[in-house]
Amino acid sequence: MRTGVLIYKDVLSSLSPEAKKILGLILHKGGMTKSQLAKVAGLKLTTLNRMMLPLEKADLILPTETGESTGGRKPVIYDVNPRRYYVIGIDISRLYSQVVLTNLKMELIEKDRFDMDRNSSPQATLNRILDWIGRVMEKRGHGYVIGVGIGTVGPLDRQSGIILNPENFEAQGWENIPLKAIVEERTGLPVIIDNGANGAVLAETRYGSGKGMKSVIYLNCGVGIRTGVISSGTLVRTINDADDTFAHMVIDVNGKPCHCGNQGCVERYSSIYAIMEALAEEMPQGKDRRNHKADRPVSYLELCREAEENDTIARQVLQNAAVRMGTGLANFIQLLNPGLVVLSGPLILHSQLFYEVCVEAAKRRRPWDKGGHLVFSRGGAFEENAISIGAAALVVEHYLEPETLG
Repeated sequence: MRTGVLIYKDVLSSLSPEAKKILGLILHKGGMTKSQLAKVAGLKLTTLNRMMLPLEKADLILPTETGESTGGRKPVIYDVNPRRYYVIGIDISRLYSQVVLTNLKMELIEKDRFDMDRNSSPQATLNRILDWIGRVMEKRGHGYVIGVGIGTVGPLDRQSGIILNPENFEAQGWENIPLKAIVEERTGLPVIIDNGANGAVLAETRYGSGKGMKSVIYLNCGVGIRTGVISSGTLVRTINDADDTFAHMVIDVNGKPCHCGNQGCVERYSSIYAIMEALAEEMPQGKDRRNHKADRPVSYLELCREAEENDTIARQVLQNAAVRMGTGLANFIQLLNPGLVVLSGPLILHSQLFYEVCVEAAKRRRPWDKGGHLVFSRGGAFEENAISIGAAALVVEHYLEPETLG
């Protein structure tokens, strides 16, 4: 290995299924003693020692600390090595893009985030991301990169690694882009591509706020509403790996026409585009907005801020959108019976009001949760980094639990 440079190493695919099982247990449950591992895995200690040997030889796991003694020698706790193997995660979204370097525990090491605008063509966006990856691999040594994950908007041809015909990118040219092939050619690393919300829900379930839960919903509220669902431990997939399952749930059969061909879809009321449209509809009615001239366009960030500051129109627009979202969410929850619902994305992370009203609207329609076991989370464990870290998680889980990914 060249000093001071990260290079690719295929370490996970060569492991036996038994070794992968042990590594997965430590990754998902945290550091454990050998006795604890043997109990969780249902193995004899001698069998466990044999399974752990290749993990120790490859520096995938290592003794990290000494546990509490119960009378004899203090037991050693084994955990995943946080400074030997790394993963790159890429989030390509309509409002921003982000690239991160994580370790196998999905701990964030470095990141670059930038806004997407009319100049963010596929070539410009990928050049910036790939230049950053090159710089990080050059400057950060003493370890290996095992692959790159890409989480993006759908629809996708996931097997071929192509983003097909996504809507609402401000820049032109985002049709039929072979993301997987481009990134593999430039980096020399294997690439996994998926709907970004799928990566986020996987990260939250395996490494974040949904640890130990079998069913988790992740909703990313931005220009569109993106959906990721883990049900009974398995990722739920849609046609063309589209990310708008929840977005096009009909909540008003006589409602606003939607580009999907239906009427009254959640996205027609509760996405950033829909909210800004609703604000524009309010303005010609002679209603004053407190801090702005009526003829000056505002951004969704300004709208969120004004609503938090009790601007009457801004607050009403956001509340109406949030109630619609919460109504649809109640139906979605009743269908999927999750233990955790993570609401994230630009709209949620910039508006406490939208989040609170949405959750309250969902809870008012709660025959599905009389016991109070359902948990809501604003942003989850990974907040604005969920999709990029989720993309990195896709790489690791691809090797450890391919049956989960479908």
